[in-house]
Amino acid sequence: MGISSLGIGSGLALDDLVFQLVQAERAPRLQAIEKRQEQARVQISALGSLRSSMNALRDPLRTLSDPERMQGRAAKVENPDEDNPFFTMESSRSAARGNYNIEVLELARGTRAQSGAFVNADEKVNESAGNLTFATADGEKTFNVEVKAGAKLSDIASAINNSKENFGVAASIINTGGANPETRLVFTSTVTGEAKELSVTNDNAELDRVSTQATGPDPAGMEIRAEDRSRDARISIDGIMAYSDTNRFENVIQNTAIIVERLTEEDKPIKASVDFDKAGVRSAINSFVSAYNGLIDQINSATRYRPATEEGESRSGPLIGDSLVRSIQSSFSSIVSGSAGQPGGVNTLFQIGLTFDNEGKLRFSSDSIGDQGTGRQRLNRALEENFDQVSELFSGDNGIASRLDKLVTQYGQSGGLIQARTQAVESQQQQIRNEREAFDRYIQSFEDTQRKRFAGLDKMIANLNNSSNMMFAQMGFM
Repeated sequence: MGISSLGIGSGLALDDLVFQLVQAERAPRLQAIEKRQEQARVQISALGSLRSSMNALRDPLRTLSDPERMQGRAAKVENPDEDNPFFTMESSRSAARGNYNIEVLELARGTRAQSGAFVNADEKVNESAGNLTFATADGEKTFNVEVKAGAKLSDIASAINNSKENFGVAASIINTGGANPETRLVFTSTVTGEAKELSVTNDNAELDRVSTQATGPDPAGMEIRAEDRSRDARISIDGIMAYSDTNRFENVIQNTAIIVERLTEEDKPIKASVDFDKAGVRSAINSFVSAYNGLIDQINSATRYRPATEEGESRSGPLIGDSLVRSIQSSFSSIVSGSAGQPGGVNTLFQIGLTFDNEGKLRFSSDSIGDQGTGRQRLNRALEENFDQVSELFSGDNGIASRLDKLVTQYGQSGGLIQARTQAVESQQQQIRNEREAFDRYIQSFEDTQRKRFAGLDKMIANLNNSSNMMFAQMGFM
């Protein structure tokens, strides 16, 4: 009779003994492997967070390191109501700095033509086929509409509105109603400007009633009243009149666009200016400081020393002592605390009000230094009085932002040094997984070996017990 479980034959707790032997063999090595697995996992997570924090610097650095953006111009309009402006302005980098008084005297307008009275929209206009030609007065835009024989007023309006070549003419039918109802056809052109007056001609005198110019002896039926004629937009800039065939004035002020929205009040010009985009640069500096401090926070957290627990467990940061992190910390600190720009000018971050706290993070000084004021006051003064030098400090060939941007690319880009370091740890992690699988196989083999050994012992003891019982039975003791 075979032994199905250890200890049945001998009566000894051999299963428990094997379990204890396996645990004694398994526990310390498994604990060491799991510790290394956790260390690798935490390192990979920390490197990922470090890379994310570093790449958060990209946007502010690309603004600060780009001379085009640093030298950009900002147009400011002192609209009394920002939600309902009289006009807005856009300026390029090459726009001259200046202050202006601007009045909006006229908005650009397209043509509106209306017909004489028809009985209704179903009134037949022509007996034979013909063509209507729509064109601007300067001939720049034109399209034709075929009018079929026996076309009704509504047919002509639909043909105009559905024309694929239509450059912006809407045909609508107005029914007046009342005691003496009338129906009128109205053409409205979205093409604005005095030189863009709408002209409607035909090759069939029957269509004179829906044209602005007649082919036959009778007057054309579509009337353009004086107040419905196309007009240029008109503005006054410091008393100088300027005109545009749209509501956008390009380069009236060189390298600046003025977009008019509504008329200003009589003799009440609106003040406008073109200057360096100080607000944009100030915002980019603030974004840089915030992103840089996020990176320093991440580095400090990942490398901070903390005493081990009573059980000897380390509580320090997962990247403490890591050579790559030390290199990042040293490289960034060297650039940020150093000088750039032109000697004798604004060439350090300290001169625009920034200093370091105890953790190595940047902050605007709250202390006032002589008549220079606090940190933010020093920044504002530098932007007002030495904007070009502030630009050079960040975006020059040796500028702080220019050099930091290269570092961010070197470390943080796809295929960069942080990713390479992460891949190395991931490779170690895979090796540990392989080691764990091999160890699991070893433990299974160890347990099988122990069970075989103790199975033999169990059987031997069982046989001895059986022999003893038989002997005692023969001797009459049982």
